[in-house]
Amino acid sequence: MNRPHPSTQPIPLVYRGVSGERDYPLLLEINRSSRLADHDPEPISLAQISEGYAASAELDPARQILIACLAEAPEVAVGYTHLGWYTSRADTRLYYQYSRLRGEYRGRGVWEAMIRQTEQRMREMAQEHPPVAQCYFQGWASDKQVDWIAALENTGYQVVRRFHNMLYRLGEAPEIPVPEGFEIRPVKPEHMCGIWEAQKEMNAGLFENVVEDWLDEKYPDWLNDPSHTPQYWQVAWAGEHIAGMVLARIDEQENEAHKRKHGYTEHIYVRPPWRKRGLASALIARSLQILKDSGMLEAELGVDAENESAAFNLYRRMGYETFSIDTWFRKAMD
Repeated sequence: MNRPHPSTQPIPLVYRGVSGERDYPLLLEINRSSRLADHDPEPISLAQISEGYAASAELDPARQILIACLAEAPEVAVGYTHLGWYTSRADTRLYYQYSRLRGEYRGRGVWEAMIRQTEQRMREMAQEHPPVAQCYFQGWASDKQVDWIAALENTGYQVVRRFHNMLYRLGEAPEIPVPEGFEIRPVKPEHMCGIWEAQKEMNAGLFENVVEDWLDEKYPDWLNDPSHTPQYWQVAWAGEHIAGMVLARIDEQENEAHKRKHGYTEHIYVRPPWRKRGLASALIARSLQILKDSGMLEAELGVDAENESAAFNLYRRMGYETFSIDTWFRKAMD
């Protein structure tokens, strides 16, 4: 793939943080310009910007969102970067950035300059945190974001993982019986803590694990997550133990906005003692059937292409097809 290279004399920039709600329309304008340049049809609204960039315990917009402006005309904002950090393993902390840039400023060294400025801010933050054995800069991109990928590569980032976004067309849902010894039970309130623990266990083994999301104090937030649709969840029990699950989901508001009938088969997991018995296939088949019965025409999932449990190959065999790929990049923090 041909990659755009930055000009030898990048445009001088200055940076500032977000000054509350008055900057939200500006962020929306930059975001839309960036998506248009990437040929990304996904809509973005002011409400989404407001929700994503409002001050919270996890986000200080004045410090964690950098708006890049022209040095010679500081009132002209050309792009912005959202940065943060999380712990992926006990010995590894990741400092991430995700950036948007207006189309007319692509390929002129602007994005590379924004990346370097963001790295400097992240180094400052790293010095405030307890030391760990490994710190990395991280970025990710969809396959539509060719210019952003080029900017990351031009500044020394390397591909570490690819994730496939896959779709199942619900013309027919597969019929796979639940293996002997397992029982599918409707999810009740008293089951939620056990499901949380199983999901926590699953995430601990994933490449994209975020340790902070699974601290005990986060359980109330998880329990009250409005995206949960336990009426669709398929949870298999072996006696009094949760053996596996697929947490199927339908987002009615999202479907209304996109004028579609779309569901998700997420958090697919079989615990180690019960693997290689066909349970995952059966739970996925039941999830697809319940989504179809609820009027959905398609079901989506995301999977690490290097998943150790060979989940990617399982999903392909069941009929899921890749429709886009997200790539993760990292660079060691010097």
